[in-house]
This record gives sequence, C-alpha cells and structure tokens, in this order.
Amino acid sequence: VMNRRVLFLMLLLSVSFIELNAQKIYLDRIETDGRHQIMTKAEDFIIDGDKFSFGMKVIESSFNKVWLLLISSYHYISNSTEVLLKLGNDDIIYLPVNNVNVGEVTLPGYGVTVGSITQISQPKKVNYYSSVYELCEDDMNKIDTYGIKKVRISTGVKYRDKTYSNNLLGKYITKSRKIIQDRLDNPLKSKSLFDD
Repeated sequence: VMNRRVLFLMLLLSVSFIELNAQKIYLDRIETDGRHQIMTKAEDFIIDGDKFSFGMKVIESSFNKVWLLLISSYHYISNSTEVLLKLGNDDIIYLPVNNVNVGEVTLPGYGVTVGSITQISQPKKVNYYSSVYELCEDDMNKIDTYGIKKVRISTGVKYRDKTYSNNLLGKYITKSRKIIQDRLDNPLKSKSLFDD
C-alpha cells in the first residue's frame, strides 16, 4: 500500500512537471518595421468533438502592445466568426474575429490492415483555417482571476460549445501571457555574425 502511494505521488509530480514545462515560446522575432512579435506554442482543445488549436501572441511597437488569441483548425472558420468566453463569475468576454487566413495543407496517406486486407488512403489537400482575436489587458486580468468555464465559437455555420470544470483554457491563456511577458521583460540578447 505504501509503495502504491509513493508511486502515485511520483506520477502526479511528473505529470505536473510536464504540464508546467509544456508551454514555451514558439516564435520571437523583430519584424522589418521594428515591431517585436512573440508567440507561444499552440495547444489543442476539443470543442464539440472537433479539434481547435489555441495560441497566444503579442505584437509590441514603440507605440503600443497588442495581445492576440489565435484559433486554428481544419474545420471551417469564417470572416464573421465570433467567440464567447464565459468566466467563473459568469461574465462574458466577446471576441469578434480580427482576421482569418486560409491555407492549403496536404494530409499524408495511410494504410489500415484488417486481417489480410490492407486499405490504402491517398494523401489529400485540405484547407486549414487560422483566425485572430484581440484580447485587451482587462479581459486577460479577468481570465487570470476567474478562469474560463465555457467557450462558444460561432464559425459562421454553427455554434460549437465546450464547458470546462478545470479551467483548462483559462490556465493556458494565463500561462501563455506570463511566459510572453517574461520574455518581453527579459529579451534575448542577439549576437552579431562575428560574436564568439
């Protein structure tokens, strides 16, 4: 019984450690116009049975700092998409889409074998939708404080809902914001071609 408890505790600690270190900076660059862009690695969330990838980005210039929530999927996202985030205190954050980009990607083929029969699926081209939503500091502070208990995405065709009992999406946004802000406060030191 004692060994099981120790094993369970070690497993719990390792999962927590992996979760804490899973999020990281995916992109950090200075654009040609001088703006600083930082983005975290996207994370997948299942909403109404379909997969959507959420990411966070900031674009900082000498004039302002714009925080963006990124949502992408193989499922249709239109130029009229709207997102509602229901917080733990029942406040609603409304996010109209700022921009949608549609790219074409090729899904690889695969084979499925059942007994002595193998069915081959050919590679196919599909659309991949990437959408952008602006988040203000006040809304992010509310997410930090109350968490997110429900998300609704109106993709232009239908509503997709997901209720969270564990604030999973809220934790992702809060952690991403912290990681990005830490990088803004402690920028990478760039080397010249001849350093070292």
